[in-house]
Amino acid sequence: MNFKLVFRLAGKTLLVEAACMAIPLVVALLYREDPAPFLLAIGITAAVGLLLSLLKSDTAFHAKEGFFSAGLIWVLAGISGALPFYFCGDFASFVDCFFESISGFTTTGSSILPAVEGLPKGILFWRSFTHWLGGMGILVLTIALLPSLGGRTLHVMKAESPGPIVSKLVPRASQSSKILYAIYFGLTVVMIVCLLLAGMPLYDTLVNSFAVAGTGGFSVLNTSIGGYQNPVFEVILGIFMLVFSVNFSLYFLVLCGKVRQALRSDEFRFFCLVVTVSVLLIAANINVMYGSFLTSLRHAFFQVSSIITTTGFATADFALWPIFTQLLLLALMLVGGCAGSTAGAIKCVRFQVVLKGAAAELKKMVHPNAVVAIFQGRGTASPSMVTSSILASLPKEKMRTLGS
Repeated sequence: MNFKLVFRLAGKTLLVEAACMAIPLVVALLYREDPAPFLLAIGITAAVGLLLSLLKSDTAFHAKEGFFSAGLIWVLAGISGALPFYFCGDFASFVDCFFESISGFTTTGSSILPAVEGLPKGILFWRSFTHWLGGMGILVLTIALLPSLGGRTLHVMKAESPGPIVSKLVPRASQSSKILYAIYFGLTVVMIVCLLLAGMPLYDTLVNSFAVAGTGGFSVLNTSIGGYQNPVFEVILGIFMLVFSVNFSLYFLVLCGKVRQALRSDEFRFFCLVVTVSVLLIAANINVMYGSFLTSLRHAFFQVSSIITTTGFATADFALWPIFTQLLLLALMLVGGCAGSTAGAIKCVRFQVVLKGAAAELKKMVHPNAVVAIFQGRGTASPSMVTSSILASLPKEKMRTLGS
């Protein structure tokens, strides 16, 4: 294990994080808030990052270093990200600060805060900004800004990958990271412009855009997006939640002029089908509660977008909705978005592979001598991909039973 190189990569990541903290520092200064929490956090994070990045080592970097780097850097990023929360004095303990920071960077969206509207603007900005930084993967950001591993960079991308397949957009992994973040940044800017044109205040536009882009769900209102009582905001945010849950390689194909190839993606079609059917079923099921199908459709669209993308925003108390709708939303929470996106959960491609594998097994039962290939995308799914998809979709208790 090349520990020195791993710690050097971790140090460079901390330097990137310290630089990112300068943005909420500016926000705090603009709102005439105490800048000390960010100044102290930047100083400590930059000092530790500089010490680690100065370590000398050889360039040997393999898969084990990649996975160890991923785990170490996420922990260190979470600790550093908790420092502004700790120094602001609005959190009960450092454990609470660490929880909030990790929840932000991992785009989980869980919070220990009973209310957020009384917190400083700079702190809330950093809280949502952690979603944006962690959405595409903070390691991918580091690779894009500070490529230093040469051809071994793909090992880090594999450790960060949310899907069963890791592919580079271009031959060099560091260049792929730059392209991914350029697309990520561009889509975020488009969303910000749309929300501003719709009339959302600039500060709210930025923090909500960060939460949607990372599919995290931190809000600056205690009642989430429902607090705005604005259908236009809900539609825009709902659309972009789905946009950021599509495989980013498809956007790269579109930019290259290969629109038809992007639209032929099996996973993309499956994702669109699941969303469309779910919205229509839920809208029909809750129509009696709202009296208007358009209103029911709006609420259904937003909640389906929020749940399947694992963003977690809300415009209505869906705990009061019929049990069928609640069960369907629970199922969507497990399915998630597409691989290679910022969405969480198991991912649509894995469910697709499992369904195709089940159909192939049924066909073999009818025709024992048949050779049945499982097609996924433009090629066939390997046995290891099928197995990993099945294991990913099984509960842990079932996995332990199979293992015994």
